[in-house]
Amino acid sequence: MKIQLFAMLTIAVLFTSCKKDKADDTPVAQTNVYVSGIQVTGGMNQGVVWKNGIATTNALNTGRHYYAHSIAVSGTDVYTTGFESTGNGGGRAHVWKNGALQYSLGDASSIGNGITVAGNNIYVAGGVFETQTLGRSVVWKNDDVAGYTILATASTGIAAKNVAVSGTDVYVCGQDINANGVIAKIWKNGVAMTLNDAQNCYINDIAIDGTDVYAIGDTFSGSIRVWKNGIATDISSPNSLYCYAIVISNNDIYIAGREVAGGKGTAKYWKNGVAVTLGDGIRNSYATGIAVKGTDIYACGAEEGTSNTSDYATIWKNGQRQTIGLQQSRATDIVVK
Repeated sequence: MKIQLFAMLTIAVLFTSCKKDKADDTPVAQTNVYVSGIQVTGGMNQGVVWKNGIATTNALNTGRHYYAHSIAVSGTDVYTTGFESTGNGGGRAHVWKNGALQYSLGDASSIGNGITVAGNNIYVAGGVFETQTLGRSVVWKNDDVAGYTILATASTGIAAKNVAVSGTDVYVCGQDINANGVIAKIWKNGVAMTLNDAQNCYINDIAIDGTDVYAIGDTFSGSIRVWKNGIATDISSPNSLYCYAIVISNNDIYIAGREVAGGKGTAKYWKNGVAVTLGDGIRNSYATGIAVKGTDIYACGAEEGTSNTSDYATIWKNGQRQTIGLQQSRATDIVVK
């Protein structure tokens, strides 16, 4: 009887062990961190994409400086936009897919600032500069064959900053410049929406959460302005604040930027208006992009080196810094999947 009982206990232990081993074999979903930016190689600025800290240079064989300003990820494909410097203050907007040049945008000097992908369509927010005294804020849907939508026109350089798509609606943020000064703008399907406290403010990014439309900008007085459905709220400090990116996650508002005090900038993000410091406060730093996955908060930007004043592209995960770029590099945008 003891032998039978021992055998039964042994089988039970083995069965339990096997079940545990099987559970441990369940694959854990990998998190991929995609970052766009610029890195100097051989004395030339080049647009790059870092995937999990590994850099790939966007292809462009013109011998000119070029830049990656924004990134979007759809399935396994990675899209970036930016511009190529063509000399004499001019440029040409480009779109890259998985590092290969897809097409150029604009029939004059142009720039791509923000990109998003919805279904089979690629949207780019940016600017077209017909002459030195005629600029347009525009949004492109796919390549130039489809043309672009003109959002605003001014005698000085203006450009749309970013684009977001919700269903069939296309939202673009930027600014207009007229006799009243600089005016923050959001356009829905090409038509300007109503924003309060929009004068003397630059608008930098936009996010859609359900039926709510959020945007952020820098005021001339040094505060961060946050709009929700056109109603403005300011984040203020005794020092100057600057913002670059916004994301909404579980009804929480995250904003990436920097605070400047005594001539030194420190990378920060704000969660529902409360600041979280990323930079060490000793070296100049700034945060240009932000993303949230689960309970993890990612930001990207740049921080000065420990032994020089050059920028190094940097990401922060839950406040922990990781340098991903070489000397003279900076990160511009981030997507986490």
